[in-house]
Amino acid sequence: MTSTAERSLDGVPLLTATSDGSMHTIMERIKQAKQSGIRRWLTGIPFRPSLGVLRPSFLDRSTDAKPLHTTAWLDGIRGVASFFVFIYHFQHLFHTSFYTGYGGNNGKNDYWLIQLPIIRLIFTGGPMVSVFWVLSEISLSLKPLKLARSQAWDKFADTMFSSVFRRGLRLYLPVLAVQVCVLLATLVGLFDRAAELRKNWPFYGTNEEMHERKESAWAQISDWSREMWAFSNSFRPIRPSYDVHLWTIQLEFRNSIILFATLVGFAKLRPLVRIRLTLVLYLYCVLVEEGDVALFIAGIGCAEFLLIREERSKHLPSTEKQESQQQSSRTKVLWAAVYILGLHLLSIPAGRYEYTPGYRSLVRFAAHFVKNTEVSIQRIGAAVFLFALCGSDYLRRVFETRLAIYAGKISFPLYIVHGPLTHILGIRLVPFFWSIVGDATLFQYEVGVILAFLVLAVLVVWVADIVMRTIDTPSVRFGRTLRSWCVGKS
Repeated sequence: MTSTAERSLDGVPLLTATSDGSMHTIMERIKQAKQSGIRRWLTGIPFRPSLGVLRPSFLDRSTDAKPLHTTAWLDGIRGVASFFVFIYHFQHLFHTSFYTGYGGNNGKNDYWLIQLPIIRLIFTGGPMVSVFWVLSEISLSLKPLKLARSQAWDKFADTMFSSVFRRGLRLYLPVLAVQVCVLLATLVGLFDRAAELRKNWPFYGTNEEMHERKESAWAQISDWSREMWAFSNSFRPIRPSYDVHLWTIQLEFRNSIILFATLVGFAKLRPLVRIRLTLVLYLYCVLVEEGDVALFIAGIGCAEFLLIREERSKHLPSTEKQESQQQSSRTKVLWAAVYILGLHLLSIPAGRYEYTPGYRSLVRFAAHFVKNTEVSIQRIGAAVFLFALCGSDYLRRVFETRLAIYAGKISFPLYIVHGPLTHILGIRLVPFFWSIVGDATLFQYEVGVILAFLVLAVLVVWVADIVMRTIDTPSVRFGRTLRSWCVGKS
């Protein structure tokens, strides 16, 4: 008769000690246990080997029936801003006039409609980065602040742990996966034409920095590895040559950690005290010209404001709700004015802003408090713009459309793929279309640029959609799975 003592790991028998002392059985059980754990760990990654992965998600009608959540407009703004950044990073290769504002260059190339405030936001990238950062921190702050306001401290602690643990994975895993593809594309020569054009830049715009082709595959891999290692250090931000647009990722991660520390430090304060200290901290960051940190702090303030409005709406009696809705119609003009003010501040040009109508007096006033007036004004504009949207439901509607929400879903993948695709294909398409329509006149020049952008935009959106489903979403699931695996059962 055989006596058996069993232990289990992850639901798989680990040790089965029998009277014959079979070590082979024991080792097999250990192997099964490890394999079971690894299988569960990888379940967050949906492998889809079929060609169906190439089908864009917006063609799947099953996604249309999903109701919008209350903060869907945040995704919509993120999507619009991401696409505007893409437009900027393409058009600045072929133009320079967007650096100055309308009427800001003594009549020299300063009379284009695209140089006007608000309109120019479609073609400039810096303001959209500022909007990104406020948006990101509103999203990250909403749940912790809601738990803090309800004094659910156990859930608050668990939420903050999860946020800190997964933040780096959320930002860096998709980027790393795309950058591996960039390395492979470099090795097979897809960037060679862009490198040739850089040596004798044929366009009127910025000759954007990019990586060099090395003499051997090993040298290229070594160069890429050093670049990615430096890129991993968020305390020393760089513009990685394999995609210079990724500099924002390092600041996003670093400032997210600052945000989490601020949320923990402010959590148990009375709401009114927390709001006042958030405002003080925001103003301090603006005055010491840590504008990127100020935007993250502004996100806390906007999130708190959203929660206050939500709580007041829930607790109002039905009669008072009707009166409040009637009063809100009279405040639409006020919120619209704040909204337009934010957009105007966001629109300050990067060059000769001190001579640009609409900004001259503002710049002189701001110079008493900060040195880098243009960036400070722009970042204040981002905070004002988002604050207006937090206070006004009707202003959000344009960002709750199906197109805006879809753009929000692919916004991060679009951001990390548009740079490489522009260098691989975009700058090759422009000379191709010029060979068809000509480039002797300004009209022909612009037609070639616009046609190239339209073709590139289709490819970028398609690739971003694929990356969203195969890399970005699985990375989020992997972070959650890894967190659960590391924590274990409580």
